[in-house]
Amino acid sequence: MGKLALCVAVVCLATQPLRADDLLPRLEAAQGAIDARMLTVMGADPAGARWSAARRAASGCALRELERMKGRAAAETYVRAVENGAAKAARLRAAADFGGLAARIHAAAGLRLQRDIVPITRACGVGL
Repeated sequence: MGKLALCVAVVCLATQPLRADDLLPRLEAAQGAIDARMLTVMGADPAGARWSAARRAASGCALRELERMKGRAAAETYVRAVENGAAKAARLRAAADFGGLAARIHAAAGLRLQRDIVPITRACGVGL
């Protein structure tokens, strides 16, 4: 009976979504604001910043992978860093400044390229 209960518990836990899914709307809003500002600075239509279903799925995968690799606190910290970055993006005047903003967001979240971002990109097809 104990093995059966353990198997049921494992199956139930394995089918539950990771909690990072609840952070995705915040990430989408903040990243969308950054993308819209970048498009505006580049002279493009900011409406192009809207997320497609494919981008939403890939970004959700990346956020869940971050939570799996580094824990809930790391996923929350990353989303907060992107939200702070969205406020800073409003002041950027050149397209080249957005690369530096991305680097500062990753640094604020404690993410490193080879250790964190590359494995997430490989797993999900998109990085953070």
